[in-house]
Amino acid sequence: MATLRTRKRGNSWYYNFDGETLEGKRKIVEKGGFKTKKEALDAGTVAYASYKKGNIGIVSEKTSCKEYLNNWLTVKEKEVRPTSYLAICQRINILLPYIGEIKLQKLRPRDVDKTISTLTDKGYSHNTLAAVLTTLKNALDYAVYPSELLQTNPARLIKVPKRAPKEIIKRQVIGKEKLEELLTDYPFGHSYHMSIIIAYHTGMRLGEVLGLCWDAVDFKNRKIFVVRQLLSTTENGVYFGEPKTKTSKREILMDSQLLSLLEKWKKEQAQNELKTGAGYFHAYEAADGGLWQISKNQDPPKEFIRRPLICTDENGKAICRSSIASALRTHGVNFHSLRHTHATKLIENGAIPKDVASRLGHTDATITQNLYTHDTEEMQRNTVEIFEKIL
Repeated sequence: MATLRTRKRGNSWYYNFDGETLEGKRKIVEKGGFKTKKEALDAGTVAYASYKKGNIGIVSEKTSCKEYLNNWLTVKEKEVRPTSYLAICQRINILLPYIGEIKLQKLRPRDVDKTISTLTDKGYSHNTLAAVLTTLKNALDYAVYPSELLQTNPARLIKVPKRAPKEIIKRQVIGKEKLEELLTDYPFGHSYHMSIIIAYHTGMRLGEVLGLCWDAVDFKNRKIFVVRQLLSTTENGVYFGEPKTKTSKREILMDSQLLSLLEKWKKEQAQNELKTGAGYFHAYEAADGGLWQISKNQDPPKEFIRRPLICTDENGKAICRSSIASALRTHGVNFHSLRHTHATKLIENGAIPKDVASRLGHTDATITQNLYTHDTEEMQRNTVEIFEKIL
């Protein structure tokens, strides 16, 4: 087996072999702690065969949780979307300081329970802890099968403590005064104006708003087609991706005010392009989904697809996710509050939850009611009025 190598470091022998990441970059899978060269070679042969079959290339009983989880991540990277992979990595990083040095085969339910309890005491929310625990359970399930490193999953019956805070940052409904404050600071023509307007009028997610293109707007039939989103990760930079779920691909009917503002902005954008000239940029999607912004006077590569973005600055460049998020935080709100407000106001005024769920791209109206609606004073008044009519 030409790709399998052994070497000695101190008194221990190691095996290593070449693996590949999703991008095709070289990756070394290595494991040490063996007393003889033969032990390392034998373990390496089994590990290499396991790796080639899609497992993680670990067979030693001296494997730490950190080593196992990092190898498991290489498997997940090939199975999930980049945004999901980034979230999984973040959850694993929360766990590693507490269980990373424990040998995988010696990890016990009490270790997992103690870790989750400690994280609870540190103030992590119930939802975050649930996501972290689910990720760990999935990783250890893989250690049971197909890796056959464990007989049982030590995290399987562990639960998030009831004392964990349900929500750290409370979602807000943006009232009329707060909306006016935002639109005063970011008036028509400002880079953030149309992003705020579109989200407030449609309940679209930030990535969906930033990835919205003019060819996905039907002015005649007053429809917006959500077919892609603009995402950003440390590993992949800014890129175009599919909507979050199957139901996220949807049609949204526009109200007359949003329709009018979009028509007005399209003219304004055209004037900006004319005024800026060669300094104006066009957005393109590369073969790997990456966002490229090229001067309008330059010819893009043939495989690039033009993406006429709606949300741009005066030079035609895409709006940065972190920039608009940071700007809204200075007003005490986040971008998701616009989506939250849209759903809450609709249901507050009698819209059918199922229709609101469809507008937001949810598969279940219960999700919409639980996550994006408040028990506002208006709802309470409506409830009392209904009961008074009954009386």
